[in-house]
Amino acid sequence: MNRPERIPVETRKPLTGYLWGALAMLTCPCHLPILAVVLAGTTAGAFIGKHWIVAAIALTGLFVLSVTRVVRAFRGSS
Repeated sequence: MNRPERIPVETRKPLTGYLWGALAMLTCPCHLPILAVVLAGTTAGAFIGKHWIVAAIALTGLFVLSVTRVVRAFRGSS
């Protein structure tokens, strides 16, 4: 229906900014204990429980990337 090339650029930037912001909130390293509890009993939860240092480093990297993209989206630079 509305393919990305049909959506005006002014609309696309805030939308991607909000999506990157949601990813930043989910991957914040301070939420690692909450993720471990929520994902308990799943494969992802078992991985976080066994390799929490690796998970913390990966979440920190993804968090920094997503925060950078949020700032770029709302400042208007690409």
